[in-house]
Amino acid sequence: MKDSSRLLWLALLLASTSLSADVLRLAGNAWPPYTDRRLPEDGLSVELIRTALGRAGYRIEYIEVPWERALLGLKTGSYDMVNGWPALNRADYVRRSQPFLTNRMRWVQRRDSDIRYDGLASLAAYPVALSRGYGYSEELENDSRLNKGYVANFVQAARMLLVGRVDLTLEDERTALFHFRRELKQVSDALSFVPGEFSLRDLSLAVRNSHPQQAAILAAFNREIAAMEKEGSYAAIFLRHGLPAPEALPQP
Repeated sequence: MKDSSRLLWLALLLASTSLSADVLRLAGNAWPPYTDRRLPEDGLSVELIRTALGRAGYRIEYIEVPWERALLGLKTGSYDMVNGWPALNRADYVRRSQPFLTNRMRWVQRRDSDIRYDGLASLAAYPVALSRGYGYSEELENDSRLNKGYVANFVQAARMLLVGRVDLTLEDERTALFHFRRELKQVSDALSFVPGEFSLRDLSLAVRNSHPQQAAILAAFNREIAAMEKEGSYAAIFLRHGLPAPEALPQP
C-alpha cells in the first residue's frame, strides 16, 4: 500500500472512531409531541436536543422505551440522556441542563362539567384518573384526600372521563391538544380544560453522571439552546411541529 493511501485509510478510520464515540443515546417513552418515533424528527424535544448538540459535534440516537426502563438504563449506562422534570433532581445518577421548555399541566374535564381548580382540596369530591408512572408532583401523589385511579395513558383516562367513570384527568397542555386532534378527534368537543393551570414544569436534559463527557455535553447544550433562541432556529422548530413558540425560555 502506498504511503498516501495508508495515511488516507488511517485518517478515515480515526474519523470514524471519533464520530462513533460522539453518538449519544437519548432514551424516552412515547410522549407526543415531545418524544415519539411516529413523529417527524422523533418529536419536538428530540429535535431540539438533536439540533443543539449536533451544532456541538454530537450525534443523537433516540431510543423509545417505557419510562422506568429509560431511568434504569441511565443508572446502568445503557443510555446517556433523557429529558425530564425537576423530580430528577433527587436522582443521584444524573445532572440536568438549564430548562429548554416549560410544560403547562392542566386538568381536563367533560365540557358539561363546571369544575374550578382552587388547590387540591377543591378536587376531593371528584374521581381522578392519572397515568401510571407519570411524575406529576409529590404534592399530588401524596395527597390522600383525592380519589385517584391509575391508567395506562392520557387517551385511556380521557375515554374514562367521557363515559363518566371519572371526573378529571391531568396532562401537559400540548400533549392533551395533540391527542384531541388525533385519537380523540371525534369526541374532543365533549372535553375541555379546567380554567387555569395546575403547575408549570421546566423540562431539562438529564445526562448520567457516569458519562465521561457529562459536563461538556451539558455546557454545549445550554450554550447552543441559548444561541438557537437568539437567532430564531429555536422558534422555527416549534413551528415545524405545528406549535406556537414560547415567548422566552424558562429561567433556571
